Parts: sequence; structure tokens; C-alpha cells
Amino acid sequence: MADAPPPNESSEDYAAAHALEYKNRGNAKFKERDYEGAVQAFSEAIALDPSNAVLYSNRSGAYLAMSHVSKAFKDAEEAVRLDPTWPKALARRATAEHALTRYITAQATWRKALQLDPGNEAYEKALQAAKDGEALQTKERIEDEKRKEREAEEKRRRNAADEAKRREDARNEEQLKDFFGVLEDDKVQRARKKKLETNPITEKYQKQKLGKGADHVARLTDKHAQFKNLDPFRVLVLDTDATPDDIKNRYKKMSVLCHPDKNGGSDQAKQAFEAVKDAYARLSDEKKRDRTILVIEGARERCRQERAFKLSKGVDPATLPPEEEALQKEVAKTFAQNEMKRRDVEEHNRVQQQRERDQAAEAEKKEADEKIFEKQWNTDDRRGARVGMWQDFQDDKKRSANVKRQRTAVNFKREEKQETKKKYGEWDRESWRRDWK
Repeated sequence: MADAPPPNESSEDYAAAHALEYKNRGNAKFKERDYEGAVQAFSEAIALDPSNAVLYSNRSGAYLAMSHVSKAFKDAEEAVRLDPTWPKALARRATAEHALTRYITAQATWRKALQLDPGNEAYEKALQAAKDGEALQTKERIEDEKRKEREAEEKRRRNAADEAKRREDARNEEQLKDFFGVLEDDKVQRARKKKLETNPITEKYQKQKLGKGADHVARLTDKHAQFKNLDPFRVLVLDTDATPDDIKNRYKKMSVLCHPDKNGGSDQAKQAFEAVKDAYARLSDEKKRDRTILVIEGARERCRQERAFKLSKGVDPATLPPEEEALQKEVAKTFAQNEMKRRDVEEHNRVQQQRERDQAAEAEKKEADEKIFEKQWNTDDRRGARVGMWQDFQDDKKRSANVKRQRTAVNFKREEKQETKKKYGEWDRESWRRDWK
């Protein structure tokens, strides 16, 4: 809380006195080149005496020293507003305008300051500097305009040359078109025929009725869809004999039928559309397509063999499910089992990698602790004395039995001679001397 003014002093005088104190403090900070401190002191003074033009002028100078040109110009404007006849306020504003590269307005402000303070050499030099700045700015602007004109002219020339070349190429192409037209048409026809022979569009898929998009959305988002949709041929309603062109054409039709915009933007439609895209991506890759076909054909072959085995054992065919339904279930079951195996392998690898990371971190921590202990142990240059003390400690049975001390020195043990067991038939060379004595 601010101190109350003395009884014999008015609030205005009290504020003016404190504003003067902050002003002097700001001037001292400015001389020490502590411009932030000067700005803070002048701001405190302005809060106490907001009608003092000198305070705004001084803070403008501090802002200029900090390269805060916009703030300096704003304070200089306020100082001029409070005291229009003070030349220094005009000088502050002109300096800020010069820093903002407003050379024309800076010249006008310097002329006003010279009218109030004629013959001021500093103002005259600043006015000349503003004139020089305007001349340099005008020169740079003219050079920049000329440079832009040159670039535009060069660009026009390049465009004209490119256009001329394009027209020349078009004329040449038109002249050669008649000559190579027949050969080119024949080449295109042969290429199309070869493509149809090597990658034909199967007629049964081309004439197949796909039904409504809502039905496919429901089919691709029903219960256990995440496992059923693992079969990309089932998603696109194709069989393993589909060619790449069949797959591409079916993808176009299915993407239109299952597109969210065609099905009210529902979440099920988005899920079905993503399933169609994933299926097409897998079947577009030749290696993935071949592996998928091997999985499907293998599952079908197992199902047929199992069915034939049951029939050979006398099972009534009426008790067995339809063959097509059994094949579909076996394929879906195979894809689901493969997916679960893949997830188990990924989880195992993740756990193994985490275990290896934990072990590595533990080993690093242990090594770091040992290094710290070794460093602390070797700091004293009287290592020999410490070794002797440790040997004395080992000899003292009472002290060595202390569990706490043993724990702190678990890595240091006194070396003793180890008696080795003699092999069968081996004798001690000195034993005969002991026995004789």
C-alpha cells in the first residue's frame, strides 16, 4: 500500500515529488545504459504525473536505445501533444520517424523543431540525414522497380521463346503425324490386344450384380467383421481367379457403393469404406496377393479333404453343412488363426524388447553406481593406508562380523591362499621331510 502524503503537503505535490524522484532514477539508469530499468522508472513517474511531457520524451529516448521504435514514436507523439512548443519533443518524434524510415515526415518535424530552436546544429544535421535517407530510399526504390521490370521483361522473353518452341514442335508433330499415324495406331492396337491376353477382364465379374451399398456396409461391419474382413477377396466379392483388372474395377464399384457420402456419412459406412481400401491395397501388391491366394486355396483343400474323409467313414451327407458354406467358414477360420498368431508374435516381441531395455538400463545404472563408488574410494591419496585399515578390519573378527560394514565393503575381500585338492597318485615333495622329523 502506498504511503499517505504528509498532512502539510497536498496530494499533487506529493505525486510530483515522487515523479521527480523516479525521473532522476530513470536518468541515472539511462546513463548506466540500463535501458529497461530506465523505462520502468519513467513509467512509474508517468503513472504519478501523466501530464508531464518531459517524462514521455525521456521514455521515448530509452525505447529508442532498446530499438523499440514504435513505442518510442508513440511516447514522442504524446510528448508533442502535451507540449507542442517544446523543440526536444519534436526532435524525439523526428528521430523515431527517421528510425521508421518515414523520411519525409521526419524532415517536416525537424523543420518545426528548427523554427522553435533556430540554428541548432544537431537538428540541422539530423534534417540533412533525413534528406539523405529519402534520397537513398528513392534510389533504392527506383533500382528495385528497374530490377522488377528487367525480371518481368526476361520472363516475357522466356515465355515468348517457350511459346515459339511449342508452336514449332506442334508443327513438326503435325507434319510427322500422317507418316507415323498408321504405325502408331497399329502399335496401340497390338498393345491393347496383348494386355487383354495377359490380363483379361473376367466376364462373370463384369456382369455380376453387386446389389445395394447398404447391404455391403452391413456385411462389412457385422459381428466379427474385423476377422472376416481379413480375406480381401471376400471384401471385394471376388474369387481367387480374379485378375488385376478385375480387382481394380471391383474396387471402383465397391468404393462408390460403400462411400460415406452415399450412405449418410455414418460410422459404419466409414468403416466399410476403409475395409474396401485396405483390401484393394493388399490385392494390388503382387506378393501379398499370391500369399493370400495360397492361404485360401490351402484352407479350401483341407476342408475338402476333411469332408471326403467323413463321407468315406459313412457319415450321412445330409448331416454335413453345404460345401460352399463349409469352405467359407474354413477360410475365415484360417485367416483368424493367422491373425491371432501374428498378434501373439508381436506381443512376444514387444515384451522381449521391453525386457531387454530394462536389463540394459539396470546394467547401465549398476555400472554408473560402481564408477561413482570407485571415484569416491580413490579420491584420497592415502590408498595404501586405507588398504591397511581394511586388512586390520578383516583380521578383527568382532568388527568384520558387523553386517552393515560388510554390506558397504562387499566388493573388497582379502586374498588368501587356496588349498587345492591333490589328484590321485600325486604326492607332496616336502611331506617326506616332515615325516622323517
